Amino acid sequence: MHTEEKTTISPEEAESGFDAKDGPTSNSAEEDVALKIVNDSYIGTISAAEERRVVRKIDWIIMPMLIVTFMIQYIDKVILNGAAQVGIIQDLDLYTVQGINPHTNEPIINLKRFSNVTMIFYWGCLAALLPASYLAQRLPIAKFLGCTVIVWGAVVMLTVLCTGYRGFLAARFFLGVTECAVAPGFSIVIAMWWKKAEQPLRFSIWYTSCGFGSLVGSLLVYGIGHIHGSLQQWKYQYLILGAATILWGLFLVVTLPDNQTTARFFNDREKIVSVERMRSEQTGIENKKFKLYQVKDALTDPKTWMMFFTTFSIHFVNGSVSGFGSIIVNSFGYPHLKSILLVGATGACVVVTLIIAGAIGTYTQNTRTIVMAVVEVPVIIGSILVWKMNWSTGRGGAITGFILLGCFAAAYMMMLALAGANTAGHTKKAFTSGLIWCAWGISNGVAPLTIKSQEVHEHYPTCFKATIATACLSIFGSLSLRAYLQWQNSVRDRKFGRVDTAAALTAAFSDQTDVENSFFRYSL
Repeated sequence: MHTEEKTTISPEEAESGFDAKDGPTSNSAEEDVALKIVNDSYIGTISAAEERRVVRKIDWIIMPMLIVTFMIQYIDKVILNGAAQVGIIQDLDLYTVQGINPHTNEPIINLKRFSNVTMIFYWGCLAALLPASYLAQRLPIAKFLGCTVIVWGAVVMLTVLCTGYRGFLAARFFLGVTECAVAPGFSIVIAMWWKKAEQPLRFSIWYTSCGFGSLVGSLLVYGIGHIHGSLQQWKYQYLILGAATILWGLFLVVTLPDNQTTARFFNDREKIVSVERMRSEQTGIENKKFKLYQVKDALTDPKTWMMFFTTFSIHFVNGSVSGFGSIIVNSFGYPHLKSILLVGATGACVVVTLIIAGAIGTYTQNTRTIVMAVVEVPVIIGSILVWKMNWSTGRGGAITGFILLGCFAAAYMMMLALAGANTAGHTKKAFTSGLIWCAWGISNGVAPLTIKSQEVHEHYPTCFKATIATACLSIFGSLSLRAYLQWQNSVRDRKFGRVDTAAALTAAFSDQTDVENSFFRYSL
């Protein structure tokens, strides 16, 4: 397959006097990094078998790094759940006493402080997400992400120095700042290495790390909770798991490649094959030049905001129950340490639904928005079960409902796959990814406010009413996004005609946005 370097502006742009200074040009400084390796390379025909071998190598080397990293990040979140059951609330004054219950003579505990330390993590993420997305484009992405893992591991370990509520608030905020780069960064990595049709399953496999993180993290926290030494029990969790995070970050810095051209596990031909196979995707590989016009493109693109608000709705359930999960399950009547294990069971639900949803999204064409809507139904059912079941006589139903809440992860995974497949132009892709994760941060940052400890005997109605409402909104958002993308594809077909595959290949690495590129068609 031989590729000649061409200026990649459409006939419509040429007729309108398109100014190269304001948009994509053929200047090598603005072209995708892929052109560095393919322009002067002739490797002949690439067979399907050869491409499959390259994909298998990517799957077995890149994907495990993504899974383990995100699993460790989720485990670092699980620590707070476990610590809540072994004394951190009391040790760091994460509660206040509102008075005495006249019927039981027991103190009335207000956990607003605990709610604050749960949600300030996400506000730390939100504060740093867009700067992190910018740096992920400008810096070698693998080295940048590896270094952030090391720093967040250090913040986890330093948490043991906290002696009170305010110090813990600060630690949680900076943990959010340091962790925020990984998720949007990995969303970009998946879009760089795998084709659109391959992405739903890869996003699913990557995102199963949340389920494994919940399951494995709960087991680890449960085991560490049995350590009896000179330190408070919760401090061992932060020290041990923080140290493991630092070691993994060092491993990533050394082994994770920044793109196909720097992958040491590829020979020269495999590097070219891995780039050439992405040519038909029209999304490019990587470009280090920050293009302000692509940011404007993202901000004025209706689908960006449809994805933003749908993401907010999808993730509201996670913000409601992630930090308070063990506390809610403990309210069902389970012992403290057993509550930690039962919260981990939600991880199994996450893994199963992610694999099923990912397989459907990958092997059944244009079903991603439908799957995204369908998996929100169990979230509604689960919320109703937790809210309406009798926790004394129907405890099994309540814990079943709580486990079903984990189905939301499959909806968010589909959103990430849709965003990656439907956004072109490297600056636009990085910025849009940052915006979507901002919606994630805002949702998780405000949802804990719906958990009111004084409502425990009423089964937290404020929380679960909000969860049901946002799940319904996410279904509406998913179907609306599908209708909009279908309409956009039909408009493009009428205006530009059916896509000429051969002509489309010439625009593959031009770093045009999906709006500019007349050959681009949206995935549903």
